[in-house]
Amino acid sequence: MPTFDVFLARTYKVRIQALDAFTAERLAEEFVGDVQDISTERERAAEAFQIQSIETTDNNAFDALELGS
Repeated sequence: MPTFDVFLARTYKVRIQALDAFTAERLAEEFVGDVQDISTERERAAEAFQIQSIETTDNNAFDALELGS
């Protein structure tokens, strides 16, 4: 059976409480990992934020390369 590297593009909607829009974007980029909040209590307290939800809104494979069997 052949093996493939499949490349995916995913889009997430992240609902986050933060001080401002710039900070919210930065924190979402830093602390969202594979559809889960990877921040710690200490990081949330230090940065004054709370991720409320993460939802995958788009999931598309755009390429597949066959590596062999």
